[in-house]
Amino acid sequence: MMTTQLSDDMRGIEQRFKKEIEPYRTDLWHYCHRLTRSQWDAEDLVQDTLFKSLAMLAKMHQPVKMKSYLFKIATNLWIDRYRRNPYIVEVLEEELQPDHTSAIDLELMDHLEFLIQHLTPHQYVSLLLAEAFRFKASEIAGMISTTEGAVYTNLTRARSVLRKAKGGQIKSTPVLDLVPNATLNTLLNGFRNKDPELIASVLSENVTVNIVHAGIEVGRDEAKRNSLNDWKEVVDAQHQIVVEYKMLWGQQVVVEMERKNDGDLYLNNLHIVETVGGEVTNWTFYCFSWDLMKQAAEELRVKLNATCFYHIF
Repeated sequence: MMTTQLSDDMRGIEQRFKKEIEPYRTDLWHYCHRLTRSQWDAEDLVQDTLFKSLAMLAKMHQPVKMKSYLFKIATNLWIDRYRRNPYIVEVLEEELQPDHTSAIDLELMDHLEFLIQHLTPHQYVSLLLAEAFRFKASEIAGMISTTEGAVYTNLTRARSVLRKAKGGQIKSTPVLDLVPNATLNTLLNGFRNKDPELIASVLSENVTVNIVHAGIEVGRDEAKRNSLNDWKEVVDAQHQIVVEYKMLWGQQVVVEMERKNDGDLYLNNLHIVETVGGEVTNWTFYCFSWDLMKQAAEELRVKLNATCFYHIF
């Protein structure tokens, strides 16, 4: 049985780690977004990267450059997922011209879907690391376990394909209003009324609550003691709580906002809930997912309630 002291020690180590990687966190999130082409999948990849990078540090006996270390783990995790679920690369019939230039100023984000269809994973990753994040060929070679020559070959191919990209722009998924079922309607009313008991009334006894980047709670009683109690303290100091059920980036999401005295809406939190038989069985919320929340606020055309977010998570 894990002792309380050991649990406390591990949390302390995790906090030290998160302080160490904080300067690189936004770049890591944007890199994961470019790899996955999905805000939600990017957040999952960031989480997995942080978990694995912390675990692996205990096995390393040499100093690491933290940014390169994080990017390497994210890259390998993404490539491993590709190997489990490979996509088909459509080879362009063209004569490739050697290209030894660097730092080509191109709008990569406009062509990610096109590139992922016409580049291998190593070519795709090499282009992102070189052009979007300005890593050197020697650094990229270390991240993907290859040679500098192979990296230059990947870049030649990738840059040529990028110049040929036509009509590959990402189509933005519209934000849609959704109609909640009875369970979700009760949950939404609990948020609007600042009523943790009403929220708890639709939670399964064994609900799993994932506070992304902060912790996991198992069971309704644990959620009431911790996350719901903390949430109540925050919203009691706020003005009107406005909650909407929307389709955001292809995902059904509960959007929690505050309407302040200036009349504007400020994003508090994003919640994803799974229900079975009229009860919430899985509840994930993203208030500590700083970069995801910033993009969501822009997409929803609201402001960000930054004072609610503790970036250290």
